[in-house]
Parts: sequence; C-alpha cells; structure tokens
Amino acid sequence: MLKRWTLKIPVLLLSVSLAMNLMAATLVVKIDGVSKEQEQNIRSMLSLESLQSKTVASDSRLRYLYGKAENEISKALQPFGLYRPEISSQLTEGEQGWVAQFNITPGPVLLINTLDMQLLGEALQDDAFNKLFSSSPLRNGTPLIHSVYEDMKKKVNSLAAERGFYQGEFTEHRVEVDLVTYQANIVLHYDSGPRFRIGEVVFSESPLSDDFLIRYLPFKKGDPVQSGKLLDLQGALVDSDYFQRVEVRPLWGQAVGAEVPIEVTLDAHKRTKYRAGLGYGTDTGARTTLGVTRRWVNKQGHQFNTQLRASEIRNNLAAEYSIPGLRPQQDRYAVNLSLNEENSDNVETSNRLLGVSWQKQQGRWQQVAALGFQQEDFTIGGETTQTTFLIPRISLSMVSTKDRLNVNNGYRLTLQALGGSDVLLSDTNFVQLRLGAKAVHSFTPKLRLLGRADVGLTFVDDFDKLPVSQRFFAGGDNSVRGYEYQSLSPKDDSGDGLGGQNLLVGSLEVDYRLKGNWGVATFIDAGNAFEGTDTDLHIGVGVGLRWFSPIGPVRIDLAIPQSGDQNGIRLHLNLGPDL
Repeated sequence: MLKRWTLKIPVLLLSVSLAMNLMAATLVVKIDGVSKEQEQNIRSMLSLESLQSKTVASDSRLRYLYGKAENEISKALQPFGLYRPEISSQLTEGEQGWVAQFNITPGPVLLINTLDMQLLGEALQDDAFNKLFSSSPLRNGTPLIHSVYEDMKKKVNSLAAERGFYQGEFTEHRVEVDLVTYQANIVLHYDSGPRFRIGEVVFSESPLSDDFLIRYLPFKKGDPVQSGKLLDLQGALVDSDYFQRVEVRPLWGQAVGAEVPIEVTLDAHKRTKYRAGLGYGTDTGARTTLGVTRRWVNKQGHQFNTQLRASEIRNNLAAEYSIPGLRPQQDRYAVNLSLNEENSDNVETSNRLLGVSWQKQQGRWQQVAALGFQQEDFTIGGETTQTTFLIPRISLSMVSTKDRLNVNNGYRLTLQALGGSDVLLSDTNFVQLRLGAKAVHSFTPKLRLLGRADVGLTFVDDFDKLPVSQRFFAGGDNSVRGYEYQSLSPKDDSGDGLGGQNLLVGSLEVDYRLKGNWGVATFIDAGNAFEGTDTDLHIGVGVGLRWFSPIGPVRIDLAIPQSGDQNGIRLHLNLGPDL
C-alpha cells in the first residue's frame, strides 16, 4: 500500500506543476513593420494590450480580443494617413506562454487632393494670422496626417485668444476621405469676428493709488487685447513685492462694442517685512543679518529698506529710500546711506557713504548709474589715513539662466567703471575698471564645468591716498581658494597687505552630482592683486563636497596653496547660487 502511494506522489506533483504552468501562462504582443510613433498609437488602441505581460486566465477572452486586433490596428494607422495597411497575424502558445505576432505593411499614404482653408473677419488685417495661414504645413499633394490638421486648429484658437479675437470660431472644419480614389479633401473656415480692444482698467482697492499702478500697464486704452500683455502686467505687479496675489482678467460679458474692460484684483502683502538670518563662512566667520523693509511708504509706492550685517570680520549698516520711476518694473531711483567696518588680518578700514543711484532694466541688462560721497579711515603699516572721495559709478550686469538656484547652463557678466577727481571733492585722481564673469556648462545631467574670471584695472595719481575699499585683494572663498581671505596683494616691509592697483583671478571647477542632492567637485584657482604687469599668480587646487539645497549649493572645499608663504590644507565654506 505504501509502495503504491510512493509511485503516485511524483505523478501527482508533475500534474500539479503542469497545471500551475498552464495557469501562469502570460501574453506577449509583438508588432513589427511600423515606426515607433505608429506602434505607440497602435498599442494605445489595441484591446489585446490590456493582457500584455499578464497571466492569461481565460483562453476564450484572449481569442476574442485577438479577433478584434486587425480592425483596431487599421484604425490606429489612419491618423498617419495610412488607410490600406496589410496585416498578417498569428496567435501561438508555447512553453513561455502566449505570443500574439502582428506583421504590418503600412501601405501607401493617402494624399490631400483639395484644401479649402479660409480666414474671415478682422483677422484678415492681422499679420500674425496671415503668417500662420500662409506657413501652414497643410498643402495640396501632401500626406494627410490628422495630428497636423488638429495642430493647425489648436494654433488658430490659441492665436485668437492671444490676439483678442474673443468671438472667433471655425464655421466649417472637416476632413473627407475617399477610399475609392484614395484621396482626402479638407475644409477649414475660420471667422475671427471683431478684434477686441482694451477698455477701462479697473483696480481693486489697494494701499497704492491708481495713478501709480497705471504706470505698470504695458498697454493703453484702445490697444488690442493680448493675453501675453495681460500676463506681463500680472507678473510685473507680483514682482513689485507690493502684492501677494494678482489676478488680471478681461470682463468679456461687460464689453461695449469691441471694447472690453480689464479688471485687476490685488491682494497686498503686509506693509512691513522683517528678515533675520544666521550663517558661517570661512572668510567672515559667524555672521548674522537683520533687516526691515517698508514695502510702501506712501500711495506712490516709495519704499524704505534697512539692513544690518554683522560678522567677526566685517560689519555693515545700510539704509535705502527708493522711488519708482515712470516704468516701475524697469527703473527706480534711490538714496543710500551705509556705514562699513572691516577688521581682518590683512585689512582694517571704516567708511561712511551717502549716495544716490538710478537703476534701469534694459532687456536682460541691468544698468546702474550712481554718485557717492565717501569718507574712509584705514590703517596700513601702523599708520591711519583719512580720505574723502566723490565717486561716480556706472555698472552693467546680466544673468542668463533658466533657474538661478539649480543652474545647468548659463552665465553671469558684470562690467563696472568708477573714478574720482581732485577738483571734485576727491583726494586724488583715479579711474577704475572692473570685469566679472562666470559660466556654467553641463556635459551630462550630472557633470558640470564652472568657469570664473575677475579682472580689475586702476589708474591713479597717488596710490597711497586711494581708500582700501577701492583697492584690490585676492584670496578666500570666492577668489583663490587655499589662501586666507584678502591675503594676496603687494605687501609693505613688515608683511602687511597694501592692496593692489590691478586684479586678475580665474577658476575652473568640475562637479559631479551623486545620488540625491549630494555631489563632489575638484577645482583649480589662480590669481593675485598686483601693481603694473607683475602678476605673480598664486595657484590653489583642491576638492569639495556639494549639497544642492533649495536655496542654492552649499560648498565645502579643501584647498592646498601651490605657491607663496602659505601652506597646509585650508577649509572653505560657502553658500549661495552658482550665478
């Protein structure tokens, strides 16, 4: 009896195994002979695709869906102008499961025989609409691609919304396919209706006067309604920092004739903004920032900002009263007052500055013209000097990147010229030119190259009278790593830094992003502050760790100086955007 059961057990296990294998049979759908885009559309319409890579629980369900496949494939190819495909198919079951094989010969593409495309209404006088219709890819004798036809309709509707043709509509739109002659006829008639114009602009209640807010308008009454211009207005008001929410919308239901009023709904920020921050940098040591901003002082949008920055080496107290210009989003005027102190191993200085400035945004360039009256006391070689200067300054700067906090590609450029004259409240004549540039280029999503250059030239009658704030120094986190902050410059007999008339600093860095928000970097820096043409560049090399935080990269660098009297490994900590 035991022997009989012993013989039956392997047979029973084999039967169970075969049954489980049959129950676990899966389906693979193979499609050959078409493009990747065509295959993707076929699979999206193929009912059989719902069983792809799944266990086939019902043979009858599988064969039913397989029977529908050829008709579904034919319909899936029609949007590509393919109405005569040849399809051979086979459904087989093997040891690995079910395989549905479809071999497709797409056949000839159906061509457009006649194209009746008409533009009616005021859009006939609009250059943008005429350009869109004249450049349409729909042409007699070209293949009928349904996505091209639908895309043309979307572009017309989108342009109508952008250009103020609120009542525009397609009066006729159809595609007629004749499978006997194997040709297509397209009818596409669009009546734009009237072009709506800007009527009265109504602002909701806000702490700022309507006379001031009107200066933000990128259009005037009677201009065509353009959605892009309305978005520009919304963006400008949000960027002004007066409002936390802005909504700009045409009141189509209140249009009088072809004039539509524009409603601007404003939700103001709190009037006063407070700021506080703590940080640490190897150049400055521990540091703190405290600030207060009065977002609006009066109904004309004047602003007042004051800020205290304190660290172990450098302290700054600054106040600014700013007045928006005729185009507040582009230009503004300011009166500035600042008190600065710096006490490091290489620099000891204190200065007071009172100035005025005009800032203008011209395209991507920010232009600043400023005039400052400055008094400065500085100590070099044990001797303290007091200087007075009236310094005019002109600067141009631009940043080009899609995202300043996460830069893949982009660059920053700054140009500055300043000077003083001994006949205009300055202790000596001088002219100074400064150039700063930085670029980021990504070779792959993880590998980047960063380059930086800073150049400065000074022409001065009496260098000893030039204030320390206008002299050049190199070394530190944002200069030549591996060297102490502002330690590179000409020195006096006792080894104290004097600062230089000229500056030349360059840097190359490669960083690689690891998993998550971490990365590693290697770099080489070179530079010095000097007199004349005796550059004597100092070089620092090193490696670093990067944490790509939401507010910009945190950089931890270890650098080794390659020349001069400094040696050993120096740690540099820095936080801020790459550009």
